[in-house]
Amino acid sequence: MKTLISLESGPTTVGAYSPGLSVGGWIFLAGQGGFDPKTGKMISDDIAEQTAQTFRNIEALLEAAGASLDNVVSCLVHLADLSQFGAFNAIFETKFAGVKPVRTTVGADLLAGMLVEITVVARASAAVTAEPIGRP
Repeated sequence: MKTLISLESGPTTVGAYSPGLSVGGWIFLAGQGGFDPKTGKMISDDIAEQTAQTFRNIEALLEAAGASLDNVVSCLVHLADLSQFGAFNAIFETKFAGVKPVRTTVGADLLAGMLVEITVVARASAAVTAEPIGRP
């Protein structure tokens, strides 16, 4: 069964999709950007500021689903300009303690002034722990 994840005063969607869904202990968030949830406008044209706001939006949706960044297992990152990867990554590195989630980062044509968009998959039922798999 799918359960909608949304906030009255949080990240919104512009289109026919849900901001997030919880399905059997898994959380799937739609791509989030650096929009101010109060104004609906992009907070700035700076990649670091947009990345920080993107994570605030992600954290708000995860909290609404009973989870946190500790539960994130996968991030799909779209950057409007791959030459800004370093500034983006400096913020990203600070957001995850311990074992980092898997991540794919690609260049993309983004809408509405977005420089970064992050899609997240998380496991809500328990904090994710990492055990070595494969080679000893």
